[in-house]
Amino acid sequence: MSNEIKAVIFDLYGTLIYNKDTNSYLRLFFELGLSPEEMKQARKIALTEDFADLSELVKRIKPAAAIDLQSYEEEVAAGISSARTFPETYEVLEALQKRYLQLGLISNVASPYKKCFFDLGLEKYFDTVIFSCEAGLRKPDPRIYERAIKELGLEPAQTFMIGDKLHCDVDGPAAIGMKATLIDRENKYHFSIQSLGGIFRYL
Repeated sequence: MSNEIKAVIFDLYGTLIYNKDTNSYLRLFFELGLSPEEMKQARKIALTEDFADLSELVKRIKPAAAIDLQSYEEEVAAGISSARTFPETYEVLEALQKRYLQLGLISNVASPYKKCFFDLGLEKYFDTVIFSCEAGLRKPDPRIYERAIKELGLEPAQTFMIGDKLHCDVDGPAAIGMKATLIDRENKYHFSIQSLGGIFRYL
């Protein structure tokens, strides 16, 4: 099978869109009095299980907790409403489509934050979309990349991943044979690209 790139798979936050990060979940976990190990587990639960609201999440993490969630819910809502695409996002997605490349998305995301993807009209560009909270897996678990590749009907070497987290969006994909690059808008890494348009040098 050809190793020509036939699909580009994106991360979401920090790659295609950005928002005002309120650290609501982290503050909530602190207020719940979680130990470092419990906090690690709580973060995994938040990212790999689907919850209708924060009260469901709290019941899953600490069932007996009595806590007022209003301020946290307001912060989460504010974070969602603040979401915007980066200036080049739509243009790059459209240009890739015109090249007849398939597009995929793999995002480590808690349930409420999926909304931004749809609110910003991004779903129309993608052939496969995997949110960690729905998949029950999160990057860099190799199974999440393998699932996306399978849904696209391709081999790892025919796919290219781009995202802003080295371990999730470059090292994880590379470990199963995908091609990948880091988007680093602050230009901290010499091997990275600084905007989404940099993807075209690899295609």
